[in-house]
Amino acid sequence: MIFNKTDAGRIEISGRSHNLSAMQRRVLILVDGKKTVNALQAFVRVGELESALEHLLQEHLIEAAANSADASLQAPAAPGFVAAEQAEAPRPANSAQEFVKVRQQASIFVQQRLGAAGEPICQAIDRCESPAELRKMLRGVEIFVGQRMSPETTQAFARHFGALLL
Repeated sequence: MIFNKTDAGRIEISGRSHNLSAMQRRVLILVDGKKTVNALQAFVRVGELESALEHLLQEHLIEAAANSADASLQAPAAPGFVAAEQAEAPRPANSAQEFVKVRQQASIFVQQRLGAAGEPICQAIDRCESPAELRKMLRGVEIFVGQRMSPETTQAFARHFGALLL
């Protein structure tokens, strides 16, 4: 699903006339008619996006892009059948092998950036058994890393691993 800002949404960004939370405002700013809901999830905590989008829709600050729901659907193989092949490569959210790779990448990132101080974090990352568990863990790691590194590095970390775990 893809959303566009309405005229009221564009006015809100420049004028701040509604009482939006910081997170709702961030989502409104990020809505650009190109990012999917999955892409937007990389910028908010788990479980926050749905309520923010719902609020922005109710306030008529965003709207669903034309044909956005249809764009991601795979064409049927024949009437009544779905295609046998996946439309995209396996993602960590639905592939055990990819999840293991992402978990290892996250652990390596922390080890390279924090050295010995990051060892307990690496061990905690390695114990994660699901993408949801790893995503939750990485939110805490993001805060920890953010206190020790540049905002750019922290943001790159959150975007990279957040997008992989959707």
